[in-house]
Amino acid sequence: GGERGNSVNYLEMLPALLVSAASFLGPLPVQQGPVVTQRRASAPVASVERRGVLAGFAAAALAATPAAFAATDSPYSLKKDYVVDAKNMLENMKTATELQRGNPEMETIVKSTRAEMNDFVAFYRRQPKISGMPSFSTLYTAINTLSGHYASYGNKYPVPEKRRTRLAQQYKEIERALARGK
Repeated sequence: GGERGNSVNYLEMLPALLVSAASFLGPLPVQQGPVVTQRRASAPVASVERRGVLAGFAAAALAATPAAFAATDSPYSLKKDYVVDAKNMLENMKTATELQRGNPEMETIVKSTRAEMNDFVAFYRRQPKISGMPSFSTLYTAINTLSGHYASYGNKYPVPEKRRTRLAQQYKEIERALARGK
């Protein structure tokens, strides 16, 4: 593993996020005990419901998201360029496949690789020009194999030798297909 540079501490962003959410909502009415009031037709009363609060938080989180992710250039993030993403996905899968029991970074690497595999498949399988390529279908098979292993055995259990051998063959096939532009 190498250095990750430019990591974002989301806990430091939480106060700003809450302030942003509060600015979307405005002042919250306070009620103590049963209060009966009459409404005038000309002055609508602002009611705050859970849905409104959640919508405010969602809007604030959405506003803060681009800034948070712009600062990170993670080796596990998609670049939206199939050849670049496929090669990166392949390297990250090789790293995860070769991890041995007791590696202190195993769980972190596996979690990041699994998230990248999900993002990769979700993004590229909807694109007919890419999903029909031999490199994609073989990579998709390898992703299912590796993802299935971690789904069954957890993020801390290394890939067994027999499965690792099969994945290594698929990785070579994917590299050959990518080199041919297919």
